[in-house]
Amino acid sequence: MKKGILSIVFATLSCSLVYGQNKVRAEYIEETELVSVVAHLAGVPGYNFGEDEALADYVAEVDSAFAQFKKHKAVTFVAKKLVNEGFSWDFPMSLALRFKIDDGRIVYKNDLRDDNYYERISRKNEKKFLSLLEDFYHKSNFKSFFTTHRPLYDECEAAMQQVVDSVDFNWFDSFFGPRHNSAFKVYLGILIGPANYAVHQKYKEGREVVNAMMGCCDRNEQGKIYYGMHYTLPILIHECCHSYCNPLNEEFWEQIKNKATEIFTANADFYASIAYGNPLYVMNETFVEACVIRYLMSHPVDFEIEDWIKMDEVDKKFVLIRDIINILQEREDHPELYPTMHDFMPIYIETVNDYKKQGTER
Repeated sequence: MKKGILSIVFATLSCSLVYGQNKVRAEYIEETELVSVVAHLAGVPGYNFGEDEALADYVAEVDSAFAQFKKHKAVTFVAKKLVNEGFSWDFPMSLALRFKIDDGRIVYKNDLRDDNYYERISRKNEKKFLSLLEDFYHKSNFKSFFTTHRPLYDECEAAMQQVVDSVDFNWFDSFFGPRHNSAFKVYLGILIGPANYAVHQKYKEGREVVNAMMGCCDRNEQGKIYYGMHYTLPILIHECCHSYCNPLNEEFWEQIKNKATEIFTANADFYASIAYGNPLYVMNETFVEACVIRYLMSHPVDFEIEDWIKMDEVDKKFVLIRDIINILQEREDHPELYPTMHDFMPIYIETVNDYKKQGTER
């Protein structure tokens, strides 16, 4: 979401306030930028945007610095093979967070659970890509490029940290139910432009990390890196909510699938045009947006909630958004009946299945 969509004025925001949570840091790391550059060169959806959607000067520098490597095997392997199997949007960032660059070598982490990760890449293709990626890293002298631009990345970190510090991360446990041995991380990427992604990592020993990969980078009138609070904070909440909402929709999918498919089918071409190409994606986004609005309702903000809801209903065709927002009030009012969001899912399921087009559309 870019500035201008909705004017929101946030009151009583303190950049040093972290609501009792261990401080969450905004980081710009080499691993995600390396994969972003290769995805950008390969024309992957989610890594190529117009000049008014990403930092045009930085994109131009990337294109110039790596022009001679557009035919590198890592790039062509992505363009000709991986992108057709699901290597787009959030997935490249999911892959990037599974390895570390250690003294020029790509070292794969083997302590993460697989879950649905390998539905979008085979183990064979992952291994081949990482090998080609390491070759790209050396031949393109990527480390030099990244080091040269470290001052820019530091500026991004400092600007985003102001937004991160305003988030009440304790709200997630209070709203969805406590999640023990978990942490939040925020990563940045200029090349993902207005796109933003959620990457939920589960470790084999039980630890979980809620990762928000944030784009929405801009410059102010003085040319300084700027993340507008009125559009960046809701997006950050949105990406974190995905790690809670998506697993719930997936667990109870069989009970809402028919109604979700009916809603999706009515506007299938439109949903596909905004990268929500199946009923589950639409339900995930709708559930997440409803939770974001509940967060904003319970924290010190000054804006027209009704405008926000209408934007979701009309511009995104999230026809269930208003109903879900309303029932979530019931859970907040009765924590003794619904200690966690999981306990509340029967009410959520009933609300989804009771949707009738004539009575809900506005």
